[in-house]
Amino acid sequence: MEALRTSSKQLKLFHLENPLSVRLGSEFFRSLPSVPGVYFFYGQTGELLYIGQSADLKARIGSYRHVAPEKNPKRTLRLVHRIARIEWKECDTAADAIELEAKLLLEHRPPFNRAGVWQGDPWWLKIEASSDKVLLELTREPAGTGPHPSAFRYVVGSMARCLYRVSWPHASLSAYPHGLFNASVPLVLSLSLPDAPAVAEKLTTYAEGLHEPLMSKLEEMPLGATVAEQDYWQEEVERLRKYAAKIRKHAEGKLISPLPH
Repeated sequence: MEALRTSSKQLKLFHLENPLSVRLGSEFFRSLPSVPGVYFFYGQTGELLYIGQSADLKARIGSYRHVAPEKNPKRTLRLVHRIARIEWKECDTAADAIELEAKLLLEHRPPFNRAGVWQGDPWWLKIEASSDKVLLELTREPAGTGPHPSAFRYVVGSMARCLYRVSWPHASLSAYPHGLFNASVPLVLSLSLPDAPAVAEKLTTYAEGLHEPLMSKLEEMPLGATVAEQDYWQEEVERLRKYAAKIRKHAEGKLISPLPH
């Protein structure tokens, strides 16, 4: 019974001392915009504590007012306890917010962030072709095209699936190569494709930064008979388009805005 009383007092103490609505004021949270963006939590001395992103800044930042010991990890409770100032940067799209957060996490590595604060090892992509097959191999050793970011493994999966769809538009999903629909595709993929050398050339130019030949080919891709299939293949093409845009942005030396002050 004593343990229960102590727990109740601890919950009440946190509730009285640490809600953000008391510290920052309810008007602050009402004024937050319901748009995509990146948000920044600062401590009493101005130190950056945490960077996050959301498709809806108002909803996401507001959710931190409701953290509680019985439903949130201690790390989140400690974070909320230390927040003295919240700032944000609006983005045009949710994808832009994700990209900006990723860049700023690597630059600043806030102490309360765990994921995304270290750059993963790069990939290289080896592409070989025979008359009817394309062999794709992802490796950590410098060979073929590269270096590519750690997330490139997922891009390769989308590339392989879309190209298989283009080449065999009437094939059932069960006929696709084993492992092709895994989140992380096998590091070595052999695809039976008509006109394999031409496909290999488009893949190589895409991986080297010239995206139009591959994207033009994918625009012709049949999207499927059902709405679910159409949505799936549209998302796959969109992933490749976003990656292409990201690479172009870096190649052009476009700078992303720094932290707000």
